[in-house]
Amino acid sequence: MDEPDEDEDEQMDIDGVPFAAEKDFLEKYGTSFTLKYGENKEVVLTADNAEG
Repeated sequence: MDEPDEDEDEQMDIDGVPFAAEKDFLEKYGTSFTLKYGENKEVVLTADNAEG
């Protein structure tokens, strides 16, 4: 797994899980996310403010 680039990445906690994202990702999707399990027990990250 890549180490976060501290100059370009923001770190936050989502439901107690550490999450790092590039600033442009957060500008596009916001900073409010939900974690849940998908049909195949994969972890799904959903932006709460996503359109569509």
